[in-house]
Amino acid sequence: MNRVAYLGPEGTFSGILARRRFGAKADLIPCPAIDGVFESVLSGSAPLGLVPVENSSGGTVHDTIDLLIRHAGSIFIIQELSLDIRIALLGHQGAAPRTVFSHFTQIKHHSEWLKKHHPGARLVPVTSTTMAAEKAAASKSAAALASPGAAKIYGLDVLETPGRGSEVNVTNFFTIARQPSPSADSDRTAFVAALKNTCGSLHAFLGPFARQKVSLTRIVSRPVPGQPQTYVFYIEIEGSPTSPKVRRALELAGRQARSLQNLGSFPLGRRFRS
Repeated sequence: MNRVAYLGPEGTFSGILARRRFGAKADLIPCPAIDGVFESVLSGSAPLGLVPVENSSGGTVHDTIDLLIRHAGSIFIIQELSLDIRIALLGHQGAAPRTVFSHFTQIKHHSEWLKKHHPGARLVPVTSTTMAAEKAAASKSAAALASPGAAKIYGLDVLETPGRGSEVNVTNFFTIARQPSPSADSDRTAFVAALKNTCGSLHAFLGPFARQKVSLTRIVSRPVPGQPQTYVFYIEIEGSPTSPKVRRALELAGRQARSLQNLGSFPLGRRFRS
């Protein structure tokens, strides 16, 4: 049986995806925060973890990127998955919400709809959509932007379904483990690069990828704690080091870096619906 740690509690989009991806027989372990997912994997209590990395409207989930950087060499990405997010306004029938709770990505994604339909409501970001539902359940004047399935769990009503036309709201997730994926046929390779603190160092580092025609699919700069104006870069590229051009690009780029730490090569998995 798969044991998979995920960002809980029950009813989060992470939990929905974990159940869809790993099946009804999987032993799913909800964690109160993303760092708890990493700790579960690092300790061995869960061989796999599922963490959000990017939302199509809310942007990068920096907690995940920072933890991947911190644990580079001990944690590896073994798959990327995506989930189409369905969201509803959950609350108490007959009561106009004065406060709306949700994860910051959902508040951002639906900000225009909230201004139009609930202009007087106070918008309060929380750590998960499920926590938003919990808080809404505790107050007749509160509501939550959350998964429609959370309504039954927390005794709420589906008040409205925000519409955004044809715009799709997708969240990407990583499956993480203590060992890299054994698959040689991978779509992406991720690594952490610490560059020399000199003029043009990023340009010199990225040049080999352009010359070898290796596409960069994600690049995120993050500050180094305790070292002002010093940054490391989380980088993803297409392909794996089994490809000669990828291997050559990494070799040449590595000469321009202070350090290069591997986070794994991994396939792109299915896109699920919530």
